[in-house]
Amino acid sequence: TDGKVHKTIKARDLWDEIGNAAWASADPGIQFDTTINDWHTCSGDGRINASNPCSEYMFLDDTACNLASLNLMTFQQPSGSFDIEAFEHATRLWTITLEISVLMAQYPSPEIAQRSYIYRTLGLGFANIGGLLMASGIPYDSDKGRAICGAISSIMTGTAYATSAEMAAELGPFPGYENNSTAMLRVIRNHRRAAYGDTSGYEDLSIRPVPLDHTNLENLPLSEAAKNSWDKALELGIKHGYRNAQSTVIAPTGTI
Repeated sequence: TDGKVHKTIKARDLWDEIGNAAWASADPGIQFDTTINDWHTCSGDGRINASNPCSEYMFLDDTACNLASLNLMTFQQPSGSFDIEAFEHATRLWTITLEISVLMAQYPSPEIAQRSYIYRTLGLGFANIGGLLMASGIPYDSDKGRAICGAISSIMTGTAYATSAEMAAELGPFPGYENNSTAMLRVIRNHRRAAYGDTSGYEDLSIRPVPLDHTNLENLPLSEAAKNSWDKALELGIKHGYRNAQSTVIAPTGTI
């Protein structure tokens, strides 16, 4: 109240208390409110206040997404390489499937049902990244492992948004798109920059993301596929908008 420092505390001690509290209460972790809202595709309709209990889905209050998860081990070829073409095809099919499920699902409240139709948020994800890396002889906690995980995530999400834009060309964008088109295209452009490995040029972010590590993807087709997916997602989105306000999440294994 008087502008003076009331008390000084050690940041390390406070962080330990926060981490212990998250562990003791079985929370998924800590939400970084600024970053979550910087990447919010529908900020024109309000801010993101919280996630679902498992913390994979973050969006406006009273919304939901239907989950589906691709088993990454099914895309490992006998040679040990990752079948990008099959993965992209599966991503397209399941994005369409989840779009259909928006109309077929049952929702716990009228508010959630209404907003599900307005925003049409989807939850396509993957499972078994650890199994894929181990079967490929790549350490889970390594720069190369993280780069491969980032590239697969990038291909999945970029392809899903590109498919969503294709559906928008036929069916129209989600009803809430017009009020949020500026925010959503900004988020898509930032995703594309991250997929290209850019370290600067991001729009309206308080914290820059960790971009895709193309150095550790050297000579891997994953590198080009990751960039191409976001080129298409942005190009088609500018033309048609998007059928879905969100397309992907990585759900906890127990949820799947």
